[in-house]
Amino acid sequence: MFENAFRYLGLGVARFQFRSDVDTVQPLTTFFTGARSVLIMLPAGYEEAIVAGDAIHAFRNRLIHLNLTVVHTSTRATSLSDFPHSEVIRIGPTDVNRLYLPTKELLQRIIRRDYDAAVDLNLDFVLHTAYICKASRAKVRVGFVHPWSDTFFNVQFNLDKGRTPQVVYEKFAACLAMF
Repeated sequence: MFENAFRYLGLGVARFQFRSDVDTVQPLTTFFTGARSVLIMLPAGYEEAIVAGDAIHAFRNRLIHLNLTVVHTSTRATSLSDFPHSEVIRIGPTDVNRLYLPTKELLQRIIRRDYDAAVDLNLDFVLHTAYICKASRAKVRVGFVHPWSDTFFNVQFNLDKGRTPQVVYEKFAACLAMF
């Protein structure tokens, strides 16, 4: 009943926590293909996570050098789980608090490594995944355009979300491969 109020309050807390974080100018020519360690937040739904993972997996030969950390909510494997240097971190219901922010324990599991890039593959804005991307301190944080995205992402893609998720994720992966 109070979900929207808690979510809005969580957004305010996140904005307050990151109020002094200022992004520096980053070259965009090779931010993804030149990265050594990438954090990927898969979509919350399993079906979308499979489609998103398959779209990114199609560029596997270009990304074989990456240390990949994949974060998702399902206990089932995705196509990104079998990368040579990948780690899978699963999020359960207890890993997100009442304000829809990640718990400290979850953040500690994820942020024990430095990331060059963080990618949130949720088509709709999901506060805890956007928060994790920002808290990762990655130089480049990629997400989709949303009114609240400016706080969390410094690279935003504005793709036609009216298309099927498979088409959107394939276009998104093709855009990432350009960098």
